[in-house]
Amino acid sequence: MNSGDSVSATRWTEAQVQRLAWIILMLSFSICMGLSVLVPWQILTYLRTSHIGTHARVAALSGILRLESPEREPVAIAPGAAYSKLVEGDLLITDAQSQGLVIFSEPLFSRPQDIAAMQIYPNTQVEVRRARYPRFEISPEPARLTLYVRAGRIRSTRLEGRRALELVIQTPHGQAEVISGTLAVEVQNDRTDFTIRSGEARVGNSTGIQTLRSDQRARIGLDGRVAGPLEAGRNLLPDLFQMPLPVRNADEPVPPHQWAVFTFASQPGESQGNVAQTVEAGRRVLVISRIGFDHAQTGVFLVLNQDVRDFRSLQLHISFKILSQDVAVCGVVGTECPLMIRLEYKDIHGSDRQWLQGFYALGEVSPQTPESCLPHICPPPHNIHIRVPLEEWYTFDSGNLMESLRAAGAPPATLTRLRVYASGHSYSVMLSELELIGEE
Repeated sequence: MNSGDSVSATRWTEAQVQRLAWIILMLSFSICMGLSVLVPWQILTYLRTSHIGTHARVAALSGILRLESPEREPVAIAPGAAYSKLVEGDLLITDAQSQGLVIFSEPLFSRPQDIAAMQIYPNTQVEVRRARYPRFEISPEPARLTLYVRAGRIRSTRLEGRRALELVIQTPHGQAEVISGTLAVEVQNDRTDFTIRSGEARVGNSTGIQTLRSDQRARIGLDGRVAGPLEAGRNLLPDLFQMPLPVRNADEPVPPHQWAVFTFASQPGESQGNVAQTVEAGRRVLVISRIGFDHAQTGVFLVLNQDVRDFRSLQLHISFKILSQDVAVCGVVGTECPLMIRLEYKDIHGSDRQWLQGFYALGEVSPQTPESCLPHICPPPHNIHIRVPLEEWYTFDSGNLMESLRAAGAPPATLTRLRVYASGHSYSVMLSELELIGEE
């Protein structure tokens, strides 16, 4: 190689070095710019999409509630022993004698609000497919809850939390998104019925979507067609949470379909008790309370004057929590329950009748504390008082009162008055949902 060739090779190497330097510089710049965008974007994505499991409390209202999981042994949940380890993938199963209640709440706060509740009726299987809550408070994403009802019946309620909630109920035939309020879902082999008791829901599948509002129903069959909105049983009761409520004597005539507060104290000068509206863990509630030493009653009542002779179904639904009571069971004659429901009516012969149901949380049934109101105090039918967990939400459905009262020989013709009250000496109870669903 001569000297000219050596110079040419040296110059070529310098050009390559320059190009390589520029390439490295441009790549470094591109990487720097990419990282300056990608890293913040990844951080923002993580802050936005990262989630944790939604806290849930599972309670058996009656019988044994079975929980099955793909990753652990089955769990049997008995009344009075709440279960708090529900996670995605868990399957809840009830048999003919059992019912359950699941309450989902915010997982990130010292005083969490409830965001949804689900009542599970007998012979039902429901899977928790999604139960997620954003890990960081700055995330704009909603909480997400997806339940899959394989068979049976549930009733889901969307509550008002600090964050928006995406609540979806899926079945083998279709699904519903609960926008607000309460949705009842019943799954049979050949169809699913979606009934919105209050609020709004969007029901459908790939073939179409129907929007349902209060007391409307949609049905999806094996063909996938969405039929609706259809008529559903209507709630005969007005909104309980229209405060302030007037105070009246429980036997006074008041305008029909207007709630009023009533109080009674057997001893002059003692507390009459108090009825107040508030919000508890995301729920609108009515609190009935009293501290005293002798018998008293505090509650609300409603004049109905509702002819039901053409009704084929009449069902009462209530959700409540007993906070305290000082009389064991329901007292010595069975009339002092911390929560009592008294539906007064005239039968087909024009005689005055009543249906009475009591609930208590403390005490044991004995000759001194009977299991129902004594026959010489209360006319038949005599319903056994129901024991419920203390300081836990409990939901009650009466079943078809038209059938049960007819079987007892006292079929109703006209509903006259409904009373929901606490009775005893000192008591405190919260009421949430209260419905009287009639179907003609």
